[in-house]
Amino acid sequence: MKKKSDFVVALLAEKNLSCHDREKILELSAYELALDKNKIENDLISITKTLSAFKEENKKDIHEIQVELKSIKQNIEKKYNPIQIEPNPKHMAEFMSLFNKREGLKYLTHDFDENSEFKIIEFLTNAYMVFNESTKPLNIPQSLWRIVKEFAFEKTQPEWTSISDDYSKTVKLKIGWASEELRTWAKKNKLHPIRNKKYENVLNSFKRITRIKEPDLENLVSKSLEESFKDKLKNYKITKSQLYKADFYTHVSNLKVALVDIFKIIEEREKKKNYENTQLEIQYIRSYSDDGFALRQLIVTHYNSYPSKELQVLCEEYIKQEKGTMGKVKNLLRGYCHWSIETIVENKPTRINILKDDKEVEFEFFEGPVQGFSHILTFYYK
Repeated sequence: MKKKSDFVVALLAEKNLSCHDREKILELSAYELALDKNKIENDLISITKTLSAFKEENKKDIHEIQVELKSIKQNIEKKYNPIQIEPNPKHMAEFMSLFNKREGLKYLTHDFDENSEFKIIEFLTNAYMVFNESTKPLNIPQSLWRIVKEFAFEKTQPEWTSISDDYSKTVKLKIGWASEELRTWAKKNKLHPIRNKKYENVLNSFKRITRIKEPDLENLVSKSLEESFKDKLKNYKITKSQLYKADFYTHVSNLKVALVDIFKIIEEREKKKNYENTQLEIQYIRSYSDDGFALRQLIVTHYNSYPSKELQVLCEEYIKQEKGTMGKVKNLLRGYCHWSIETIVENKPTRINILKDDKEVEFEFFEGPVQGFSHILTFYYK
């Protein structure tokens, strides 16, 4: 079945249309395309390439083409997303807590324990109402919204992505709650699909991409270290503390890539030091916040490592410009956790809050011993 964008692209390719007509078609179709937010970027790329090709055939200056296309794209994005709202890790925790509640989304991943037969269509209808209403007031990451939607609430089953049970690679799945075979089995047997081993594995794949449970964090960290350091892993003295206790919701693939990148940053610094006194500590700490959330902190400390840049430059690069690998990590973790670094900057123990609540300051000084450069990832659980 063709996407809506395919028809728009075909229409835009008609040679008899003027450039003005093409832009009008693009503008009028923007709202329809924007309804499918996870495909909007690809749709825009396809359409703008077609439009660009047409203009190049008409000998337009390439700079003029780029300026016009940028303007068109900005106007389209404003129509369906006029205000860019920062996703909130606490909202993410609120939403994912529904997977522990009977009246929420629990039975998407757990066996049906009511004293009645399992009616899949009735169940999915009610679950979708909960999903739809619960996400309206919450600013959750679009990637999380998309995973849940593709796994459970699409009209026809799309391909969706999980992670392998050894955390080494992504895994593509074509089975979910919208699959005809899963629904047929559940209707025929009047049972939850988790009673079928094949479908149980599918449900576990969803849980694996959205939740860290014991001993998942230990396995995830070990795989990330191997991937980052490779044959240099033997040069490091690594201490791990309490990782086996970890239990929190997140985008597990994003966390894995973020950890790999954090370790690569450490590896780059150690190469310059010729691996002298290479100590690394990775710890998991549990506590509670004043607003009713359980705090789950993953702390990576690179001992004897300190930045040489001034505080103002670090804040500009880490928080505002989102440059390089640190910028990539920030985008991966955005909406899933808060992220601070603690180190010594200009001879002062300093905390820089890269991903934070609106009320938090960008940086703050504190008292206490600082042994290197620490990444503090704070997840929330409810």
